[in-house]
Amino acid sequence: MILITQLPGFASPLYWPISPIFTAFVTAGPLTCVMSMKRGILSTAILPLLWFAVYRCIGELSMPFMWIWIFAVIIIGEIVRAIIGYDKLLSIRVCVPIISLVPLGNIFPLFFQKSEFLTKAAEEMDAEYIAGLDKYGTVWMFVIVVVLALVLAVISERISEKILKIRE
Repeated sequence: MILITQLPGFASPLYWPISPIFTAFVTAGPLTCVMSMKRGILSTAILPLLWFAVYRCIGELSMPFMWIWIFAVIIIGEIVRAIIGYDKLLSIRVCVPIISLVPLGNIFPLFFQKSEFLTKAAEEMDAEYIAGLDKYGTVWMFVIVVVLALVLAVISERISEKILKIRE
């Protein structure tokens, strides 16, 4: 599902940096399901780690800065869930939006290591597309994407709660 939300990124340089908004929405449902079924250590990290492994196998996530974002978000999610309590619905409600930000790692360097990211992107994309990425790869765009991704992940998590009939 993550890959499906990211594939249209090749159609527009604007879509690439905003794709984590859509990715957060589609990942929140499966994350909610897994976290409600499995309680305990790694219940928050299992799907993001699987996603990470698959993406590494297909040759993505080549920049160390991407890994830093991904593992930092996973660790934060695990710690928050442990602190709140694995058996509490609140832990799912708080951690799903956090963990939904893991796929942002794919483009995280666009916002904070732009020149290196664009150099690597230039190996696969044309100059016009790279110029568009350069235009949209700003810290303000990062803030907007994170806020919207969190909002959509919360909405998706609540929808998933209703569908799965999860109660405290």
